[in-house]
Amino acid sequence: MGANEKQPGGGRAANLSNIEKIKAESPYSTDARQKSPKENRPFFANYAIATKFGKPGLYFHGLRPSKSGDPEPFDAWVCGPIEALAASCDERGDNHGLLLRFKPARGPWRQWAVPMAMLKGSGEELRGELLSMGLRLNPNAHKRLNEWLAQAEPERHVIAATRVGWHDLEGSRAFVLPRKTIMPGNLGEKITFQAEHATDEYTAAGTLENWRQEIGILCRGNPMPVLAVSAALAGPLLHLAHRETAGIHFVGDSSCGKTTCLEAAASVWGGPDFKRTWRATGNGLEGIAAALSDTALILDEIGEADGREIGSMIYSLGNGVGKTRATRTGTAKQPQRWRLAILSSGERTLEAQMIEAEKRPNTGQAARLLNVPVQRQHGVFDTLHHLPDGRALSDHLKEAVRRCYGTLGPAFVERLVHEERDLAGEVACLAGQFDSTNPFQGRAASTLALIALAGELATEYGLTGWQKGDALEAAILAFDTWKKGQGGTQTEHQKILANVRGFLEKHGDSRFSYIEATHPVNNRTGWWRDDVNGRVYFFNREGLKEALGGFDTRRGLDALDAAGWIVERDGSARSTKLRIRGQRPRLYAIRPADEESLS
Repeated sequence: MGANEKQPGGGRAANLSNIEKIKAESPYSTDARQKSPKENRPFFANYAIATKFGKPGLYFHGLRPSKSGDPEPFDAWVCGPIEALAASCDERGDNHGLLLRFKPARGPWRQWAVPMAMLKGSGEELRGELLSMGLRLNPNAHKRLNEWLAQAEPERHVIAATRVGWHDLEGSRAFVLPRKTIMPGNLGEKITFQAEHATDEYTAAGTLENWRQEIGILCRGNPMPVLAVSAALAGPLLHLAHRETAGIHFVGDSSCGKTTCLEAAASVWGGPDFKRTWRATGNGLEGIAAALSDTALILDEIGEADGREIGSMIYSLGNGVGKTRATRTGTAKQPQRWRLAILSSGERTLEAQMIEAEKRPNTGQAARLLNVPVQRQHGVFDTLHHLPDGRALSDHLKEAVRRCYGTLGPAFVERLVHEERDLAGEVACLAGQFDSTNPFQGRAASTLALIALAGELATEYGLTGWQKGDALEAAILAFDTWKKGQGGTQTEHQKILANVRGFLEKHGDSRFSYIEATHPVNNRTGWWRDDVNGRVYFFNREGLKEALGGFDTRRGLDALDAAGWIVERDGSARSTKLRIRGQRPRLYAIRPADEESLS
């Protein structure tokens, strides 16, 4: 409340029935308001243009004592023009908010769905966001603004989406972005993105045709840029194809064009700032991932990452869930969640970055971020499109992505919301065209098949300027170069699986027993239990170590995990506690795949 703005009746709140919406056609909303009758006060009113009270905006029309003792009207400017379009809350009835529309000091009207939790305390953070978006505020009337926000009760209600990406709304798919919701018909008006910070990663410039002519066509004949753009498009497919986070890492010499590929990928969803670097903490990266769910996380220069942390960061990103944190009252907050296509680059591999920091890389991390060597005939390029060399083509693309961006991704989603095909089945079908010979390679093939499908669908929709088969060809090439880089690692992987299978064939009946059996077992290795998918063997630690046949336990668990043989776990651990005879030993739940998976 501003100075000397006391209300009669002990400061009673403004009557909500008198809160008026902006009427841009008149400087005053009603004739009554021009006269400002005392019996109407106190109330808030919005004015889109200058009034007899002063500049445009939200005003509080109140009463205060005068020297004569009679109430005296006063008119206090609170902020620039603002209105509450709708009330909001999420699907669970939590995260209540208001969808605001306001006029900045410069530029067009803006909207922001603000969480009501930002009114806690003095509401300083909320006012800071509004100021950063250009709304002018009266520094002496911040309590008035809080009062108006707290009392606003718009008739319209919308669902608050607290993360971007896919949501289900009335049986239809909705893809929520900060400034728009993509879904069939006009249902998009029923859901809005709501966050404490009104920043928008998904900026746009130029048209889709500009992007296709200046960027898309120049990717043709160049598998690495095609793969990069396809990877950026793969994010929205993850949910539809029942997949979790998938990632690839471009490895190549300095100045070969890796960053240009990432910039082309970033142009799918936003401007140059959509590409980030690895220079981030684990917690910082977690927040970024949640803000980009169902799209793409693009990270340049893996050499800038902390080698001591990057392994756990890869696991966290790949698992799609952040750390569980406590509120001030000690209750657990909902952890942040995401699904992402990850595209990374660097002069070294993930494994090399970890080894330099004296950290041991494992197969699970390698499976979540596939190393793809990108060196081609002209840096990352094969076809120069009438330009003199690879550097000239790279420079041309770098200029183009600063003019044309942020149109391809939303256009792709606009087609996906109507897509009725079995996309999971199509990924599996495409994966069959990759020359994989074991579960680890099969997992990599599935990742690259998903990326290929994204590029092929976008081409089928007429969005890319490519020919049918370009994206699949690029993905198969990437798979073949990735596989060559595995060297002896796969032989070791297969040997571990073969050792465990051989151990079970030899000792599965003699050194294991049913979990509810009471008879003694000599030299016990564990227990077993059958379910609808077959028999699960629960190894104790010493038994698993023996079954690995000399391989390090962690290395063995990496191979078993990558092959999908670990079928039960507690959280991020690769073991589980099982109640047996009143005790809860920690065991490793292993179910071997079919025999042919070792071939």
